[in-house]
Amino acid sequence: MINAGYFAKHIEENPEEWLQTAGVREICSVSHCISEAADGWFEWWRHNEFGWFNRISDALGVVPEHRREMFRLFAYRLHPEVFRPDGRRVGLAVPQDVKPDPIPSSFQTIGFDTVCKSSRGVLGFECSPLSCSGLAEEWPVNEFCLFSSLGDAVAGAVRFAAEQPEPGAYFVVEVLEQVFK
Repeated sequence: MINAGYFAKHIEENPEEWLQTAGVREICSVSHCISEAADGWFEWWRHNEFGWFNRISDALGVVPEHRREMFRLFAYRLHPEVFRPDGRRVGLAVPQDVKPDPIPSSFQTIGFDTVCKSSRGVLGFECSPLSCSGLAEEWPVNEFCLFSSLGDAVAGAVRFAAEQPEPGAYFVVEVLEQVFK
């Protein structure tokens, strides 16, 4: 897995009103479709080409101080393959500006996501079919609406790339959250 950056998000809790999946209590997907980023985060131009931040201070710095307690901090690692709609797996090209600080031991893995990217011109990643398309109702997911294992996430990426519930190539992402003991 390749360290790819940090991001602060406001996490959507209790999605049972629209996502009929037992046990899911939060949406910690990589996408910003449901659990949101801070308003205007990209206007600071501190992010890397994956749409994440290389430093924790930058990830937190785009969140207004008066809203910071509403956000949680995540780190992301990418699987070294991209799953294409034509069934091919190709090596992940890591942009030159992706140079995140090492992930501190205060972060722990909470699951794995598969996310799409339809165009090189799009900043970051787009949708997670588990939450955005409701496919968590068809796949075993954990309380964070993520795959519990890397193997399950790779299987999801293969299927999603072939079936295209959201358009584009698919990426497998390990999601880590900063925890305070």
